[in-house]
Amino acid sequence: MEYSIGVDIGGTKIAGGLVDQEGHIHQRVVISTPKEGRDAILQEIKRMVADLAKRSMGPLRGIGVGTAGQVDFVRGNVLSGTSNIANWNDVPIREWLSEIMNLPIFVDNDVNVMVVAETLLGVAKGYDDVVCLALGTGVGGGVLIGGKMMRGVWGGAGELGHISVNMDGPLCNCGMRGCLETYASGLGIKQRYIEMWESNIANQESVLANNFTINEITSRDVFRKMKLGDQLSVKVVQQMLKALSTAIAGMIHTFNPGMVVLGGGLMDDGEWICEEVSHQISHMGMRSLVDPVKIRKAKFGSETTLVGAALQCWFYQ
Repeated sequence: MEYSIGVDIGGTKIAGGLVDQEGHIHQRVVISTPKEGRDAILQEIKRMVADLAKRSMGPLRGIGVGTAGQVDFVRGNVLSGTSNIANWNDVPIREWLSEIMNLPIFVDNDVNVMVVAETLLGVAKGYDDVVCLALGTGVGGGVLIGGKMMRGVWGGAGELGHISVNMDGPLCNCGMRGCLETYASGLGIKQRYIEMWESNIANQESVLANNFTINEITSRDVFRKMKLGDQLSVKVVQQMLKALSTAIAGMIHTFNPGMVVLGGGLMDDGEWICEEVSHQISHMGMRSLVDPVKIRKAKFGSETTLVGAALQCWFYQ
């Protein structure tokens, strides 16, 4: 049996594993992401990959890396990183790993490797035209067209969280207003909840009576309170669903996919989100484009980036 080494680089942890072609993880290593940033992280990845290579029970097909940020797939470099990893810009991951391993090395952003996992082995298996959205702290995107990843000039295509659904909406960290991310990410949901709460004295009194600190609210809290009938939470979630459905309807008209896959931390208990979005988009746009599209929750949860990173070694060879 062949194996590949998958590496998932995140802001809090780095996970590595030996993965087979069916997506099973046979060996696993997890470490905390070095706070020193770039060079310390690269050294740890080198050690992790070397250790996993020694543990392999069969031939190695290659190494796959998934990381947050914008990635030059051809060169295997992180061009523009993420704020929760120090100095994570202009990072030559492939070059560093090629110093210790004479194997094919694939480096891509975390949502593109989610596309790989879901189309090879997940809910989108058999589909050549797929849109994936990762709903987490932010909103990431990846698009497969005709069986090939959409990359753009240098690999920055697919920033679907920064499609604006309201040109007069909240200012996004990208500099635009009303981006999908400002409504449908964990941080966006929290910010919308706080804004609505601050504008209503009754809401403030209710929260304070329960000894609740407003800045501690999370998207999970909002979802939980929504299910209990809290009207403020209901409004925030309705706004999120409308923004998400509007953006997805636009993506359907742009890319003509067969399936839209929703993953990320917000989707851990998110079948209801797929159902609501499916219902809303059934009243939007051109029926010939919208009606055939399936909205599905991703098969792979917290292991998506690790498994998808490793599966690149089969997807691209």
